[in-house]
Amino acid sequence: MRISTSHLLNNMMEGVTKQLSHLNKLSQDAATGKRIRRPSNDPVAASRSLALRALKSGLNQHKNNVADSRDWLLATETALMNLNGLFEQANDLVLDAANQTRSDKDKEAFVQELDRIIEEAVAVLNTRHDDRFIFGGLATTVKPFSFESGEADEFGKIIYHGADDSTGRKEIEVEPGMIMQVNINGKSAFMTSIEGAGGRSITEALIDIRNHVAQPYSSPTFHDDLADDIDSIVAIQDHILNHVTGVGAKVRNLARVSDKLSQNEVELASLLSKAEDADIAETIVELQLQHTVYMAILYSTSDIMKTSLLDYLR
Repeated sequence: MRISTSHLLNNMMEGVTKQLSHLNKLSQDAATGKRIRRPSNDPVAASRSLALRALKSGLNQHKNNVADSRDWLLATETALMNLNGLFEQANDLVLDAANQTRSDKDKEAFVQELDRIIEEAVAVLNTRHDDRFIFGGLATTVKPFSFESGEADEFGKIIYHGADDSTGRKEIEVEPGMIMQVNINGKSAFMTSIEGAGGRSITEALIDIRNHVAQPYSSPTFHDDLADDIDSIVAIQDHILNHVTGVGAKVRNLARVSDKLSQNEVELASLLSKAEDADIAETIVELQLQHTVYMAILYSTSDIMKTSLLDYLR
């Protein structure tokens, strides 16, 4: 079969073009370190890469959730310890006030100090983390607690404005299938009665302590009220420390989850590398080999393309 010169030249140019395209791909593999830059490079590997990247995205979200939850819990723990410290101060003042050697004038200073403690307690209950109130349930943009002054001889009371317990649970998925409540609802923790506190909540007991200390020494119930308040403070501090213990357990659990997620991240990175990355040493060797082939094709093609009609007439 006779092969025309044009057909021969077209085949040679097609070979040069294919080899140049192969060289270009190898050059890009070596330059980027990736053998898959588009699905057409390897459809099966590209599909696996997309699945792995979806897993990595979910893992990153869980890592962010763990970090946010840990910071939230640590802020909660600090606030609870501050509140416990305020009740420790109140206990010292009650013991001092119960001392019959004190005068009513001395007791006025105790009352002023308890007024300060109540003010600080409201501030602690309105603690914010990342500009969100931590004890307001899901109503994190609304200040959950305020002090409302009473009328006439009444001192006042602490009011709750946040979400109730049924709608105030801040729950976060910290790993696949594991959802953790990371907040303490202010209504259930501080506004409901505590066993051992005379049927009073934390906020009610704090107001009563102040009012009982404000009574004159001549009041027939003065010492009995203060004795009950001392017992109530013990129960309240136990209640607060129980919450602190629960928060600490969750922080330790999050540390375990964080370690697990970090390990999973390393494994995913390894799988992604196997699916997408080029073997640089192998790619460079192949690049050099194909460059030699390309130069050989160019040399042979240029030799053939020099052929003219005179070569056939010799």
